Amino acid sequence: MNKINVIDIGAVGGFGLPWSKHLDKVYNTLSFEPNEDPILTGNKLRYNCAVWNFDGVADFHVYGKNGVGSSLLTQNLNWVKENFESIKGQGNQQLNSTWFDRSSETNRFQCQVKRLDTILDELEKKRATHTSFQFLKSDTQSGEFFVLDGARQYLERDCLGLDLELFRYPLYEGIILEDRVKAFLDGLGFEIAGWTGYENSFLATADYLFLRKVPRSLEEEKTINLIKNIYAPQGTEKIIKSTSLLEKATNKLKRTLFILKSR
Repeated sequence: MNKINVIDIGAVGGFGLPWSKHLDKVYNTLSFEPNEDPILTGNKLRYNCAVWNFDGVADFHVYGKNGVGSSLLTQNLNWVKENFESIKGQGNQQLNSTWFDRSSETNRFQCQVKRLDTILDELEKKRATHTSFQFLKSDTQSGEFFVLDGARQYLERDCLGLDLELFRYPLYEGIILEDRVKAFLDGLGFEIAGWTGYENSFLATADYLFLRKVPRSLEEEKTINLIKNIYAPQGTEKIIKSTSLLEKATNKLKRTLFILKSR
């Protein structure tokens, strides 16, 4: 296989690195844009909901002037206040010093949410065929475990690789931190194949590449190798997606502004 079917959660602004340089390797895409009409034909599919671990509605919290960092979870102001002295020296000092300003809630509204397994089942029924999405990209600003918890069928059946933003500090209330997410995926047969290193406010987050440890067929092995070539982990630390904080922040801002505009 020389093309990959990709699920992109947190997709506003289009593909970032490394996919933006390998669009020729992507065939079917499934993205999510709340409050827009779904597109369920062709190879660029779109679903009009947020993705979580239940089917229903949830509050979407908008934070700060620009909304970067907005999430279905609430910012953990108390934890940051209690631990600020020990974490304020890590990473970008400007980001750290403005965290409380950027984390004040400026808006809140309800949006539809669904489990990824529900969405894929519905899509299969509407299209009368099963599309195997081998790769999942998820950047929900704190909700990756909840996405995975609602995608257990997908993870066991089709998924060969994942690109996730994970947190090592509880900057959101109720967040599941990276060690638990790693253990969850390890139990499902995935291993860490690369990461960005810690970044953003307080060096609290990192993007990780996970790949299925043991391919179940020659075709799966070829697809996993293709993903490795696209991400091309560098050095002994297996660094991926060398990009600037500005680019990542810009993509998140585009996503939040789109959600607000489409309400």
